[in-house]
Amino acid sequence: MSNTAKEASMLAAERRARILSRAQQDGAVSITSLVSDLGVSHVTVRRDLDSLVAEQVLDKVRGGAVLRSEPEAGPDPTFTGTIGVVVPTSYYYRYVVEGVNDVLASGGEMRLAISEYDLEEEYRLIDELVAGGVSGLLWVPTVSERQAPPGFLDKLEQLSVPVVFVERELPGGGLGTVSSVRTAHERGALSAVRHLTTLGHRRILMVSRGSSQSSEFVRLGWRDALERLGVAEGSGILGPEELGAGPRWERGGADVVMDAVQSTGATALFCHGDENSLFGLLQNARSRGISVPQQLSIIAYDDDVSAHADPPIAAVAPDRRRVGALATQMLLDLIAEPSSEPPLQLHVEPRLVLRGSTTVAP
Repeated sequence: MSNTAKEASMLAAERRARILSRAQQDGAVSITSLVSDLGVSHVTVRRDLDSLVAEQVLDKVRGGAVLRSEPEAGPDPTFTGTIGVVVPTSYYYRYVVEGVNDVLASGGEMRLAISEYDLEEEYRLIDELVAGGVSGLLWVPTVSERQAPPGFLDKLEQLSVPVVFVERELPGGGLGTVSSVRTAHERGALSAVRHLTTLGHRRILMVSRGSSQSSEFVRLGWRDALERLGVAEGSGILGPEELGAGPRWERGGADVVMDAVQSTGATALFCHGDENSLFGLLQNARSRGISVPQQLSIIAYDDDVSAHADPPIAAVAPDRRRVGALATQMLLDLIAEPSSEPPLQLHVEPRLVLRGSTTVAP
């Protein structure tokens, strides 16, 4: 049968289906092999390939065609708006803000507002940011973990832009309406206590002067860890009542801590908040002839200056930059596509960084 007769006996649709099948099987087809396999002319094959290229299923190349790959999903449109960020005045949130900047590096702007742990001031700052046209808010509200202050929930409902809490959750527990990203402080406390108990410590004191929600989560984790690990008896917390709750330690604070260490027979300290106090504690211990870690092991919560102490202090290190980045991405997702789904509560685990300040219990 002549080529002309074969071409007449095979419909164009059938030829193209066979060409596409071969391309899907091999990834590519050549004009020469198709002429032989289909028994048609070069002109006919080229015409069929042109049709399949026009249908965007093949891409033409010299001597034949290749199967067109599925188009990759393009990147999300770059955010070009502005988000508001309201954080307390604290060294801790410097790193959170760096994480926000990491996400916004490819587009978008941040308007940063600093509060003084004053909720009413935060309300004012938020109103200014919203009036200024921000598309969403990252907020570290000055609230307790236990109960929302009067008017707080009403304020949230009135906001016209998406909100994500950073290092906070909606007070009072239960189901809420706001997504959040925070450090898994409780797990950080558990990791510290577990390490100390593994070393044989059974009388452990916690130093915790903080009054923020994060401090409450650390203390919750501490209490739970003592119960889980069976060292609740003989261990305790030195908090604001014993040490004061001001921005700086009151005079004699280190004496209060070391007096408690000696009176209780504690062999380990877990220090949360105000890392600079570590140096005072170490000096006070040294002046009393208490060696670290041989007689007193120490773990800090936060890891800004711990490595520079003598000896270097083991520390629970929250990944604050990652918290800021994840919260920002969560907020941008809400801005791009508001969701009726339940809010997300994301916890970022800290790391336990071991150094020379812990050893087996004496």
